[in-house]
Amino acid sequence: MAEVTNPLYSHLTQLLTRVHKVQDELRTKLDNPTKNMAGGGVWTSPTAQQWGGRLSDQRNKYNSAVDRLDDELVAMIATTPEKCSPEEAKLWRMELGG
Repeated sequence: MAEVTNPLYSHLTQLLTRVHKVQDELRTKLDNPTKNMAGGGVWTSPTAQQWGGRLSDQRNKYNSAVDRLDDELVAMIATTPEKCSPEEAKLWRMELGG
């Protein structure tokens, strides 16, 4: 029997595309505040420099977390076959609500 496209695989890859779009948007959220703080245009003093360093560190941690948002999804896609039997596809479509 011929295999068909696995609806779960299609669903996960579409979801990954959406996650990547959100990641791209989130990754730049702290860029302007960090640049403004580092440029001295917002606040200047030794304390401002410390806060600027902390903000930069927090930006790096935040961006690392944003980058990891898709890790589990990528792992799920790696273990999900692209093709399945028509019967299994029907079950996945019912499970996924489509």
